[in-house]
This record gives sequence, structure tokens and C-alpha cells, in this order.
Amino acid sequence: MSHWKQARWPFVVFVLIEVVIFGSGSAVTKFAYDSITPLWCLAVRFGLATAVFALFFGRRIIARLRSVKVRLWLPQALCMGISYLCCNVALDLTTATNVGFLVALPVVFAPLLSTMVERSRYPRAIIPFQVGVAGGLYLLCSQGGSLAVGPGELLALGSSVALAGALVFVKQALAELDAVTVAGTQIAVAFALCLGCALAWEPMLDVAAVRPVAWGIIVFLALFSTCLAFFLQSLALDRLSSTTVSLLLTGEPVFTALFAYLFLGETLSAMGLLGAAVIVGTVVAATWADGRTGAPAAPAAPVVVSCRAVPRPRLLVSKRRDDRMAA
Repeated sequence: MSHWKQARWPFVVFVLIEVVIFGSGSAVTKFAYDSITPLWCLAVRFGLATAVFALFFGRRIIARLRSVKVRLWLPQALCMGISYLCCNVALDLTTATNVGFLVALPVVFAPLLSTMVERSRYPRAIIPFQVGVAGGLYLLCSQGGSLAVGPGELLALGSSVALAGALVFVKQALAELDAVTVAGTQIAVAFALCLGCALAWEPMLDVAAVRPVAWGIIVFLALFSTCLAFFLQSLALDRLSSTTVSLLLTGEPVFTALFAYLFLGETLSAMGLLGAAVIVGTVVAATWADGRTGAPAAPAAPVVVSCRAVPRPRLLVSKRRDDRMAA
């Protein structure tokens, strides 16, 4: 068990599972928007996820939160809620492929936010990888040599900044709370935020008008893209750095593009495919380099000294000889 806790690969796998879930969720969410508005879709999704967490972990979460201050868990929960709010509204304004790539940009913002919050030195080793990701994103979003940025892209970018903030603040919360409690606070705060926005800016939800396929998608998003994904991310952040997790999350656009092609018929141009390849290659290289840097140093080999190599002390021999003569 101790070996499993020390290993990095199980937690890397957790983030990769999360990435696949997020990629599929970004694609199928557009089907739900045919009969339910984005904000109400979010409110129902997080409301259902909150009910699930309250049913299984409610008492545990409340007991843990009573022993800590609100400022420990509220910043990361707010950042996560804002991230999902911006992301899902962006899905209604632009393609799922572009949203998937832009939301996967915490790798650019997380190190900077981490430096500001933790007052640590900026990790210069990650700069080449950030430049590679930014270049790949330019290739992805460029059309005819110009960068096409609209409201949907700007909201997706804002979602990426908020997600980076969540990754950084979660590390502080996990110092005193467990993964279940952290995930529960994220889901509950996101529900309150999305419900308030839906009531303020959208007409009341017409439950009868929501199609069965939309209900099915909302259930999938609540159970897998919210409950399971949030829990896996909290587990991973308890072992991996926020920079490593943000690097792994950059692989989400690959699965978003794949599912968008399968379900929505969205395709990438040759330039977009090149940008995707650059991003994936950069993420793989950065994750490998980060793993080598963070790997614990190998213990020094024990020095084995043969008994034959140790000379018998002459002082001790002569003392024993004098004792025998005196006797």
C-alpha cells in the first residue's frame, strides 16, 4: 500500500481518466442545449451532483468543514464554479473543439498563479513548454493566417484562468481536508453559483420541454463529469503538483476533438491538426520532464565492509597481552 501511495502513475492515470470524461462531456453537452439553456443545464447538473454527494458523504463533509476556516476551501470552490460556468456558456457560442483546446490552457496560467499565491520562484524550465502550447493553440484557432477570437473563445480562455486558480488553491485546501470534502465543496458552490446565474439571466426552466436525451446527458454530466471527475482531480492534486495536473489536462482537447468529430461532425483543418499535434507532443514532453525532475533521488548504495578488510587494532592486542603477563 505504501508503494502505491508513493508512485506517481496511478494519479497520472486518474487525471487521464478525467480528461477522457471531460472530452466526451464537452461534445455531448451541445445535444442537451437543443432543449435546455446552458445555465439551467449547469444548475440541474450540479444540483443532482450535490444531492449525490450529500447522500453519501454529507455528514462527513460537514464534520470536516466545521474544523477549518471558510477561506481555506472557498477560493478553490469559487474558481472551479466560475470555470465551469464560463466553459459551458462558451460551448453555446463556439465549437466544442475550440472550447476544449482553450479550456486546456491552465498549463500557461497555473505556474504564474502558483508563484503569486505561494510566493515561490517561477519555474523557468516550463517556459519552453508553455510557448509550445501557445503556438499550437494559435495554429488551432487561426483561419487564413489570422487569429479568430470571439465571445466563445474569450469565455473559454476565462474558464482556463479560473481552472488554473482552482488547481493552485486546491493544493492549500488539501493540506487540511481530504479529496471527498474538497470535491464536495466545489460541487456545492458551483451549484449555488450556476443556480443564481440561471435565475438572474435566463427564463424559468420548462421541465416538460426538456427532451429525454437532454436528461440523460445531464445525468451523465452529473455523475461522471462532475462527481467522479472532481473526486479524481482532488486525489491527483493530493500527490501531483498543480503544474503537472495542468499539463495533463492539456490533453483534453484531443478527446474533445475526437468526440466532436464522432458525435457532432466537427472537423479540424490541416493547420488545426498540426496545432493539436504540437500541443499533444508538448504535453507529453513536459510531463516526462516534470516526472524526471520530481523523482526522488535514488538512495546511496550501502557500503559493505568485509571483516577481513578491517585490521585488528594493535593497541587492543598489546593491552590484552600486558593483562595476561600481569596475571
